[in-house]
Amino acid sequence: MNDPKSYDGLSSFVFMLGVYAGVVPFISKLFGWEPDGPKRFLVAAARLPSPAWWIVSLLAIGAAFALLCWIDAAKKRRFPG
Repeated sequence: MNDPKSYDGLSSFVFMLGVYAGVVPFISKLFGWEPDGPKRFLVAAARLPSPAWWIVSLLAIGAAFALLCWIDAAKKRRFPG
């Protein structure tokens, strides 16, 4: 990755994946919404039974947050200042 924008693009991808895999199941369960189409695969936690989808969604949010912190640290290490 020779450009800071490549780190930004990777961060955006991880953020959106974390939102779809972690936050959207909470919203879909709250409003009774069932995702369809290609997004159905990304919101797989919404189809799990009650205690499991909470755990999977929270793990997805935590993993996305950890990856975002790691990508940001790598960007700052590669491009200081």
